[in-house]
Amino acid sequence: MRENIHKYVYFAGLCIIAFFLPLSEYIANAAILLLLTNWIIETDFVKKWQKLVENPTILVFIMLFVVHLVWLLNSQNIDYGIHDIKIKLPLLALPVIIGTSKVLNKKQIDIIVAVFIFGVLISTLTGLIIYFGFVQNPNTDNVRNISYFVSHIRLSLMVCLSVLLVFRFINERKFFTSYKIIIAIVIILWFVGFLMMIQGFTGLISLLIVGIISLGVKAWSEKNKFKRSLYFTVVAGLPILIISYLAIQINSFYTPSNTAVEIKEFTENGNKYYHNLESGLLENGNLIYVNICEKELYSEWNKRSNLNLDGADIRQQSLLHTLIRYLTSLGFSKDASSIAQLSDRDILNIENGNTNYRFVNKNNVSKRIYNIIWQIDVYTKGGNPSGHSITQRFEYLKAGLILSYRNIFCGTGTGDVDDEYKALYIEKMSQLDSQYRHRAHNQFLTFFVSFGVIGAFLCFFAFFYPVIMEFKFANYHFAVFILIAVLSMLTDDTLETTTGVVFVSYFYSLFLWGEK
Repeated sequence: MRENIHKYVYFAGLCIIAFFLPLSEYIANAAILLLLTNWIIETDFVKKWQKLVENPTILVFIMLFVVHLVWLLNSQNIDYGIHDIKIKLPLLALPVIIGTSKVLNKKQIDIIVAVFIFGVLISTLTGLIIYFGFVQNPNTDNVRNISYFVSHIRLSLMVCLSVLLVFRFINERKFFTSYKIIIAIVIILWFVGFLMMIQGFTGLISLLIVGIISLGVKAWSEKNKFKRSLYFTVVAGLPILIISYLAIQINSFYTPSNTAVEIKEFTENGNKYYHNLESGLLENGNLIYVNICEKELYSEWNKRSNLNLDGADIRQQSLLHTLIRYLTSLGFSKDASSIAQLSDRDILNIENGNTNYRFVNKNNVSKRIYNIIWQIDVYTKGGNPSGHSITQRFEYLKAGLILSYRNIFCGTGTGDVDDEYKALYIEKMSQLDSQYRHRAHNQFLTFFVSFGVIGAFLCFFAFFYPVIMEFKFANYHFAVFILIAVLSMLTDDTLETTTGVVFVSYFYSLFLWGEK
């Protein structure tokens, strides 16, 4: 009887974590405490220790936490180090609890997976409600903020994993049978649409890469020649289509929307134009800082709008700069006659912070790709990367590489990472504004910065050794999860946030050691 109670509490705790991962980091952490309490009350520590000894990969993985703890001794900022250790606690707790508890059968794992998918579905649908204004959110001007409960990056990873898990259910005819397959397909389409809506490129790219790899493996094992050929065609065709699409977008960016524009000295009203040919910045292929007459812009704008041109637009960007970029995107000169040609809708678009007329009706993915190309173009021409998520990362990587070189053997220590980054940005007089001065956004580089070559090697060994040793026994669930986790670590500090740590340690432990 007592054993059954502990078993039910354990299963319930796992379900609670799965459901609330995309909804509440506090409840997910409370569920971990529930599991830990249940694990302690259950006692039988001799048997649990025996399980750890019989499965040394669990002890190896725990070394990831131990490295963070040991390198706290190499830190000056102990307060920050202790805060970081608290965030990393699931890396210790979940592998031990799950690895030493009674393994779950496939039906139980399927239930946990279904509960997780349902939690992700609720989280994304809440975002949709916020997006259409049914719930007030002061930050809806940025579509990424419709990820209401957790970071949009973490949620995009969960959405990516959910899509691949739903595919697995369809393939195995679990939950989604007969007409219910239509529901599964709708869920998948919604998840992909949500990633596009929040411009979750981390999730979209992960989904494409892992999906292509999964399909390639399936094609390799497929006996039916027709299906095998079809799968290989998709595997080869998707990258070609994506590369072609990106090539079209890049070509569109550098092709002027108005080839008839020429650099002029005077406006139609006889006022002198201002030109800055050195900047070379573009909007729809047109030079931004040419044919500008601010005197006429101010006088004509005041006739069309109540917003002060010296102020900010709705997105708190410089309204003058937004106006100049918008006019450039249309291929217009920046003068009174050009503002007079704008429609009332154009004026509203500018007031709302749209810097390009294409952004108004363009889908989020196309808009995001254009924005990435624009960011990179500005950055290569010496522009300030502050506020631009892609080009900021170039600065983060530079800083991370410098710090890892300076602290090559022992690292900065667990507690001093942030302080070292801040000091380096000041030393190098970085263009980045203070609020944008962050870490490397690459978990593997963060290992090198924090722990040097020695500690980084231990972290890599702790994370990948169990994967290598257990992979032949692992299933589809773990395979797709570990690919998503590794890809996320290449583009973000996944293990530096509570949600990221729980996401990785929970599914790593559950799919590798938690089931038969």
